[in-house]
Amino acid sequence: MSAELSDLILIGCAPVPLAHYLKALGIFRIVAEQKDPGAKGYWKGDCFRLKTALDRGSLSSFFLEEYSPTPIIAPWNGGSGFYFQEEKLMEKDPLTGKKKKTGRRTQHTTATRAVQAILESKTDRLTEYRQSLAIVKSLVEKMRLEEAPGKEEKEKLIQAVRNSLPDQAIDWLDASVILTAEKARFPPLLGTGGNDGNLDFSSNFMQRLADIFEFNKENGKSSSQSASWLNGSLFGENTDGLVSGIAIGQFYPGAVGGSNSMSGFSSDSLANPWDYILMIEGALFFASATVKRLQANMPGVLSYPFSVHPSGVGYGSAAESDEKSARAEIWMPLWEKPAGLLELKSLMSEGRAQVGARPARNGVDFARAVASLGVDKGLKSFQRYGFLERNGKNFFSVPLERIVVSRKIQVELLDDVDGWLDYFRNKARSDNAPSSVGRALSLLELSILALCRESSNDQFQAWRVQDVLIALGRCERAIVKSSKWAKEAFVKPVSPLSREWLIMANDQSPEFFLAASLASVHGRYKEGDNREFIMWLRSQIEPIDHANFRSFDEKFENDAVWSDGQPISAMNDILSRRIMMAVRSGASSYTDHGKIEADLGDIVAFIEGRINEKRMMDLLCGLILVDWSHVTENFIERKMQSEIISPSASYALTKLCFAGRKVSDAEIPLVPQIHRRAASGDGFGSLQLAERRLRASNLPVARVSTKIAPELMKRTAAALLFPVGERQTGHLADIVLRPRVIQDENLTMLRSE
Repeated sequence: MSAELSDLILIGCAPVPLAHYLKALGIFRIVAEQKDPGAKGYWKGDCFRLKTALDRGSLSSFFLEEYSPTPIIAPWNGGSGFYFQEEKLMEKDPLTGKKKKTGRRTQHTTATRAVQAILESKTDRLTEYRQSLAIVKSLVEKMRLEEAPGKEEKEKLIQAVRNSLPDQAIDWLDASVILTAEKARFPPLLGTGGNDGNLDFSSNFMQRLADIFEFNKENGKSSSQSASWLNGSLFGENTDGLVSGIAIGQFYPGAVGGSNSMSGFSSDSLANPWDYILMIEGALFFASATVKRLQANMPGVLSYPFSVHPSGVGYGSAAESDEKSARAEIWMPLWEKPAGLLELKSLMSEGRAQVGARPARNGVDFARAVASLGVDKGLKSFQRYGFLERNGKNFFSVPLERIVVSRKIQVELLDDVDGWLDYFRNKARSDNAPSSVGRALSLLELSILALCRESSNDQFQAWRVQDVLIALGRCERAIVKSSKWAKEAFVKPVSPLSREWLIMANDQSPEFFLAASLASVHGRYKEGDNREFIMWLRSQIEPIDHANFRSFDEKFENDAVWSDGQPISAMNDILSRRIMMAVRSGASSYTDHGKIEADLGDIVAFIEGRINEKRMMDLLCGLILVDWSHVTENFIERKMQSEIISPSASYALTKLCFAGRKVSDAEIPLVPQIHRRAASGDGFGSLQLAERRLRASNLPVARVSTKIAPELMKRTAAALLFPVGERQTGHLADIVLRPRVIQDENLTMLRSE
């Protein structure tokens, strides 16, 4: 043993696969408990490091000569080594062709031989193991069990074992199965009570111990291959002579295919016995945590450290079916600051992730917690694993992704929809939910996970916030299209979003500002009983109660004129409806306004087809969810104005008739036909009416050419929906109120996106 602390790099221990992560924990726990109480462990460069008074040589010597295995025993499982097979005769049944059975369970199995070998061992290293096995064997005999017990007997046996075993053996029991008031529960890390299908972890553990040292020697001398295997397991050295026929189980799915002569498991069931042993020892870190969390469980929350319900998004093989078939997700913490045994046990015992004031329930929640620092401090990142059903009914711990722990204030925006999202997720994943709703939810969760990932680019983060907005809008549209299901499932509209979404989603793009200006459009109208109300654009895209936007209202269905067709026709339909309502309300002029004023250069780009219209409309469906009543005028501003491009005279002329304010101190009476003709492509009729209306308001309008392509006029009509401010109105007036003829640009039909 060296006088100074060594900083040992355990190359054989990495965050992926799960087997190697658990192996790192096992090495650390055993060293700290059995040899060096001052040892500390941490992760750096995807390798586990051990700060210890042991050097490399003494670390190896400790495991080879002194290591005392934890009693790993699971008598409730059929393959645990406590139950013999039924004896068979050489004579075969003429009907089945199988050997006849005697009815006597006396035939040894590989598992029973492993138990017997430890019971008959002489080495001091197995003293506690022998004692624990003897206690359990006595309990099995006392209960007269000849085969794996049924449900009621299993729970009685588990309780009896827990009451009888020494403390060291209890850790395994608590890590693999927990008795609650209702039933026995199984932490997902260790399958269903310490077994994975037909693979019993306890029996496999005992068999691997027989591989590494001799049971019948008092000193427990290591086998001839043990040192080589250990160096491969700890330090990643090339290892020959791996053991064949070892069932790998759920912890290392990648070992199923391809040869591997390095440390760790390999294909064709070739494995390093030390890997398996140390992996199981590492799983015991989760024992006390499981018991503690079960005492304060909340509905919908898994009661195991860093474990949540699966989310079938965010990884290459993701599928909605994973959520129903997967056992769970587990997020393994990685830390860079050296931590002692008590510190790490405390971390694991807490094992929590918070979303606001509640615990994380699923993978998306956990990612949000990581990104909002709703996790234990001092952690660098988390390796996300899913226990997914692959290759038939087998479960594998599939590495899904790595998420760095860092505060991303954008993620906190999701607090606005936390309650709604939790309820919507539950309903959207039900068996009777429309597939379109499930797809919309998957896209939303995918966008949330992307938002939670690390990014140093502010614009990139703004795009991610936009993607969440778009996904929320799609969820809303899916709910509206499945109104019968939504009504029966009591699904409400998306909760109104705070104005901070506008700040975080601002990427300074024309598409964003145009969409924001449209979403902010509002006007004061009158209902049938002559009561005034403010109608926002959201009420025209979906049938929603415009008083608070918290429920769908069939009464306002006639106001919803949105369609998922061409944006130009949709915008013209919306504007046409608003003009009609203004007329019915007795408005003398067009009085709609916007909290966000559109930039004239952006409007020109829209008319000329130089923006991404699909992106703009997708953003619109998300931005209408903002609570615009709490947004001040021009709450967001462009840092860099677009290139100053004067709109065409045709747009300027028509927009002055729908400016929503006075023009040169003149109030322009509302003439619906101006927009109606423009929306139909009748540029000649629309512009003539606009010119007459302005002249009648004593405004000196210069004569404007009425020659304009129909499709261009339709786009010009749609652009009238964008709200403009006083400054922009003045600029438009300068274009057409000058005493000179302004020839309209000869623009041809625009390219479509």
